[in-house]
Amino acid sequence: MIDSLSSLQDIAEVDISPSRLLSIYSTNLLWNLFLTSTAVHAVALITSPLQAVYKWYRRQSSDSDTFLPYVCTIIPSALWLRYALFIHDAKLIMLQLYAVAMHTFFLSMLIYYKTKRYLQRRLVRMMTGLVGGFIVFYYLVGSMNDEDGKILTGRLASGAQMAGSLVCPYLIYRAISTRCIDFVPLAPVAFTWVMELHAIIYSVGIDDFYMLLANTTFFCMDGALLAMFFIFPTEKKVKVEMRVDVA
Repeated sequence: MIDSLSSLQDIAEVDISPSRLLSIYSTNLLWNLFLTSTAVHAVALITSPLQAVYKWYRRQSSDSDTFLPYVCTIIPSALWLRYALFIHDAKLIMLQLYAVAMHTFFLSMLIYYKTKRYLQRRLVRMMTGLVGGFIVFYYLVGSMNDEDGKILTGRLASGAQMAGSLVCPYLIYRAISTRCIDFVPLAPVAFTWVMELHAIIYSVGIDDFYMLLANTTFFCMDGALLAMFFIFPTEKKVKVEMRVDVA
């Protein structure tokens, strides 16, 4: 009890004045500016599907959208969250907590606005199975020693993220075969590429092999897709046939 009171007293005595916080931030200014830029890019990228939720709200239907992008995002995020707990990275823990919470919200809204009841029931079962699977996984890796748990989780998280990047070669093939790239917008592709560059630098900064491998792979895949916007047009040319009537 005395130790707890002493710890609370120590926390209360910590100087958290604006001048003190500014002094801490400016101690390693370039790295802290980079971390701020990374956090802003990551939060914006994670939050971007809110426009889809607004679309579902206006239409009162999400039948035109698929659950796959959200599931393919929440699985790596949940794995990276457990990995962040193993390596005791507070910044990564907070970011992945936010990512898991937001994508859980997006999936919940997707299910809520499904007008077909059988689809709702199927997605609810899928979500229940996903949550149950992660509870079991967290329990199993929690019972392992830290080093083995970190290695296993790092490999799974890295593999899941690299598997998600395989959508890029498919989109590249589609762009080459159609000689046009009108099926995916430029902004999210470019934004993801910039975010992955931030993630690579951060991985090097904290000397983490699994994060570096996954983000470098995604960076290269997304960069190749981004290059398609400079090779092919973003709109298909419409052929206009002119007919001259001879009187």
